[in-house]
Amino acid sequence: MSTLTERTTPRLREVLAYLESVGGTATYADIFQHIGEAYPPNADDLEILKTGAVRWVAALHWQTTGLTRAGWIVKDGSGSWSITDAGREALEKFPDPVALKAECDQIYRAWYEAKQALHRRAWLIRGSSVRGTNLVAEWLASGWVSIAASQLHEIEPGVSLEDLTAAAKSDYDHLMHQELKAKVDEIVAFVIKMAPGDSIVTTNDEQVFIGDVTGDWTWQKSPGGRSNLRRSVEWRNGDAPIEFAGLPAPLPAKLTSGGTIVDLTSELDAIDALTAPQANTEGGGESTESPTKAELSRPSPGLAAELYIEDESWLDGIWELLVERRQVIFYGPPGTGKTFMSRALANDLVGPEQVKLVQFHPSYTYEDFFEGYRPAAGDTGLIGFDLKPGPLRQLVTRANANRDLSFVLIIDEINRANLAKVFGELYFLLEYRDEAVDLLYSAGDAPFTLPPNIYIIGTMNTADRSIALIDSAMRRRFAFVNLDPREEPTHSLLARWSSDHGLPVLGAAVLENLNSRIDDPDFQIGPSYFMRSSDPDAFSIARLERVWSADILPLLEEHYFGQWPSYKKRFSLTSILAAVTVGAAPTPEAPGTEDAPAVPGEGAGPVGAEPMAE
Repeated sequence: MSTLTERTTPRLREVLAYLESVGGTATYADIFQHIGEAYPPNADDLEILKTGAVRWVAALHWQTTGLTRAGWIVKDGSGSWSITDAGREALEKFPDPVALKAECDQIYRAWYEAKQALHRRAWLIRGSSVRGTNLVAEWLASGWVSIAASQLHEIEPGVSLEDLTAAAKSDYDHLMHQELKAKVDEIVAFVIKMAPGDSIVTTNDEQVFIGDVTGDWTWQKSPGGRSNLRRSVEWRNGDAPIEFAGLPAPLPAKLTSGGTIVDLTSELDAIDALTAPQANTEGGGESTESPTKAELSRPSPGLAAELYIEDESWLDGIWELLVERRQVIFYGPPGTGKTFMSRALANDLVGPEQVKLVQFHPSYTYEDFFEGYRPAAGDTGLIGFDLKPGPLRQLVTRANANRDLSFVLIIDEINRANLAKVFGELYFLLEYRDEAVDLLYSAGDAPFTLPPNIYIIGTMNTADRSIALIDSAMRRRFAFVNLDPREEPTHSLLARWSSDHGLPVLGAAVLENLNSRIDDPDFQIGPSYFMRSSDPDAFSIARLERVWSADILPLLEEHYFGQWPSYKKRFSLTSILAAVTVGAAPTPEAPGTEDAPAVPGEGAGPVGAEPMAE
């Protein structure tokens, strides 16, 4: 059974043949009527697409983009097509439709590669509601785009940025500050930043049109001042609009947010792919060829062993959470290896050069994390303020520039900052990656989206109770993974580490016994306190005593603040070593028993029992 591409190929040559037979020019309605009679469509060809177009008609429309780029036909924007001398030569040179299409595709690829080599930009210009009037149909028919600058007096060609900015500020000085800035930025973008070769995108009634700027700007009087700044445009798909709903992310979000002119240069590849001759042949305008998407690599086979995790499927589960949710938080008591595991996992999944780590603290702000104004020396030596990107903004810039790569942001101690204050409007994007928001400090720029190739891993210490302060909105946006010393993969981690380094399992036994005496699971002790040295004397009594006095007891004393004298003997190293060595069950020692070990059957109380009163 033939494909739509195979059935469209002879129809493409027939477009040239028909134009030549009728004297060189015809309406596209007459062209498609003739093609339908010359090559009758089958049932698949007659499928009605969501745009309302017939499948084979939409597919042929996309193919004729190649004829235009090859210089074989000209579309005047009003529905009239003409064959060129180059088109007549192609018709004579390639009697075989397959050969003609191959030549057409090759010329298009050369054009596309040449365009890619230029410093091109892409712009969204809104024309569906300009001072109460829809201009898109006029733009398409006449081959131009425009912006309303009714208050701007006539400006001369070659106007400088400084003069244009001054003129716009003067002519629009009746506007409020933010409105004035937006209007000046709009005029500067259209006159100064935009250039021939740039791509133009506009929308109308859920349809998308794409074109290329072909000339410099002009100023002219227009009714109501709706279009007195204009640029000529060659429309790529004026006769075959793209359905808005079929656009690849994040284009839909960016096309529905922002001002009159929006810089879409970061999406230039996706925009170009939408009108490539091959992009919509089989899908008839519904599917598009998107740029390469990044895929998060699975954990390496040796990562579990490196992290002393016995069950490799546990790491696979974390990977699945990241792929599905894109945001994960490791939480648990101190010393459970949350930060170490986050860094090792991120480095393994994307490579260390694509990982950025930040640590939150109580004074951390949105300006530190994303972007904010910071003092900077000006050209005159005076101190001014520049908008500086924070770590997330920097990572987003890299992710947008490298869509085929994945990036990981590690936020250590994520619960120590005021999260609502730090994330601001970015809260929304953590849950809705395909949507866009206007930024606090860059409201006049393109709407901001959080790229899908950025993953976030947070760490959260449960000992300070601040996990209870995480609001439900943040909880919903992250997947939470508990690293509990009583459960795998943390429970037997120290034993495996000890065995791997040829050390006795004494440390693991001491840790387990210690945790059995702690009555609050949030204050369990993690194994990393015992893993700071792999020397043969790592678990000598002298070293254990140093760990005990410098690390373990200060944590417990803080937890049992105000009650520590009653609890102190419960956590004596002598008592725990005796229990581990003799095999006695751990018990809370009564005050006055000094450091005597608990003896089985002699007043041993249940684990976690309240201490006896003084």
